[in-house]
Amino acid sequence: MTVVYSYHFNVKEYATNVVTFLKNVYENKSLGGTKFATLTAEDEIAKFFPRSLKIILIGYILSIVFGVLKGILDYRFTNTKKSFLGSGATWFLSGVPDFFITICLSYFILLYIPDFSIMGTEAWWKFIAPSILISIAPMLYVARITSVSLLTQDREPYIQVAYAKGFTKNRVLLNHMMRSCFITVSSHLQSIMVFVLSNLLVVEYLLGYQGAAYRLFTAIGYTNFIPPGGGADERGLIIGICISFLMLVMVAHIISQAIKMKLDPK
Repeated sequence: MTVVYSYHFNVKEYATNVVTFLKNVYENKSLGGTKFATLTAEDEIAKFFPRSLKIILIGYILSIVFGVLKGILDYRFTNTKKSFLGSGATWFLSGVPDFFITICLSYFILLYIPDFSIMGTEAWWKFIAPSILISIAPMLYVARITSVSLLTQDREPYIQVAYAKGFTKNRVLLNHMMRSCFITVSSHLQSIMVFVLSNLLVVEYLLGYQGAAYRLFTAIGYTNFIPPGGGADERGLIIGICISFLMLVMVAHIISQAIKMKLDPK
């Protein structure tokens, strides 16, 4: 017997489902239940989201700080024999997928350091590896933004005048170029947060780190699966976790605008 699956989208049915969901949220003051009879969506979010928030904030800060430093290094090594350590390394690492790095690191530790594991959430230090892994790709993204910004400014007349006055490269970099560079990087803070969150979904799943992204995967799989004896629908949990992630993106956007207004009032 061949089972044929088909999907038909109906606007009225979709609108009815949305209205029903919002009505239930308003009346019950909850996003709904979960597959656990005694736990609501809010209970699960309160349990899993703080775990992810910890690695999101650390990874976000690491990606910006080390991304700017790597971008400065790329700029300083431009047109030198060390350029392969600068923009060359950035270009090469940008082409390596995060999940490949995660898998290679996991296998290396498993084979050569069998008593040490970065998998799971049991120990308090388990957040360190995911924080570093989710920051790699955003860090390279920030490095490219930084180096391009510095290279663009390097051709400006006021920079050439500063060099003509005898200022050192470090002084010109700090006093004349970094302010504009920070303005450029700050305009990408929202994109960097989205980058971090997209990596979070992969890293948590591969490392078995039971945070909000891991719980989101399991909720999607459970909602698409109909148990023999029935079961609670976790659509409310999925929506709640997505809203939590969107709030982080909005906060990053607000911080971005605040920094731009502070550094560039015009």
